[in-house]
Amino acid sequence: MITIGLPKGLFYYQHNVLWESFFRQIGCNVVVSDYTNKKILDCGVKHCSNEVCLPVKVFHGHVYSLTNKADYIFIPRYTSLYKNEYTCPKFCGLPDMVRLSLKNGIKILEVKMHVDKYPEQTYESLKEMAKVLNINYKNISDAYENAWMVFTKSQSEVLIKRKMKAARQEDKTAICVLGHPYMINDKYLSMNLVNKLKDRDINVYTPDMLDHETKRKNAYLYQDKVFWDVGLDNLGSAFTFAHDKNVRGIIYLTPFACGVDSFVTEFIELRLKSFCKIPFMKITVDEHTGEAGFDTRIEAFLDMLGGLLDEGHISPYGKHVYIN
Repeated sequence: MITIGLPKGLFYYQHNVLWESFFRQIGCNVVVSDYTNKKILDCGVKHCSNEVCLPVKVFHGHVYSLTNKADYIFIPRYTSLYKNEYTCPKFCGLPDMVRLSLKNGIKILEVKMHVDKYPEQTYESLKEMAKVLNINYKNISDAYENAWMVFTKSQSEVLIKRKMKAARQEDKTAICVLGHPYMINDKYLSMNLVNKLKDRDINVYTPDMLDHETKRKNAYLYQDKVFWDVGLDNLGSAFTFAHDKNVRGIIYLTPFACGVDSFVTEFIELRLKSFCKIPFMKITVDEHTGEAGFDTRIEAFLDMLGGLLDEGHISPYGKHVYIN
């Protein structure tokens, strides 16, 4: 049985259900790399260009950790997942970057996703995969379509559960945490931010609690200016949650050297300062960031919010004052 390795980084946090279901349906064994840890981080930093962002470095570490555990490593080539929207440029060339950086003869499988202009590339790449794996193409294409239905159903169910949970806690103080899914959901890269807030009895709102249409509707001011899908997700989420009466502040978690975030965080901060008057903090992390300093910034931000609430500057009804 052919074993396919899935690196637990970048796309994995959004599409793991899709690809795990797909490969199992075509009769492959699936092995997933461990959760991000210091060894994986150090390995990625060692083998990857110093010019890229932290999540891409970590992804290289995940790939390297699978080299002796799988026959092929699966790395999709995401260019666009929605009409008129594009992914980070590094996603477009990720398979090539990994081949060039690791240089150890790893075998990579890829699927091309270019929904905006060349949706047929997906099935063309599935044909190539069928040849490599020596599997009938119809079986591959059927498995992909079935896996997509499983993925879509799973996404809907998860969204419903998150909305129901948020509704049960609608009177609880909340903090909105923004950022790329692979930053927020990777506990090592995020330094367990979400759980640290929850341990303080704070409800946490993240972009994956909103459906695609809501995020795009509330990012309408920037849709002609920003064409990155994750950028629009964070813009729409920021402007949605900023008007939630329970949200006391917004934290944006960004990796150093992220080109998308360099624009998006500025757009969010300027609009919040001008119209919503809600406290906003951007935290930038890289491989040198220490957890003690990270925690200190979180503590200071929460202390500020608590002080403002005590002094009446933030009302329970969502009328906020921006603090420089």
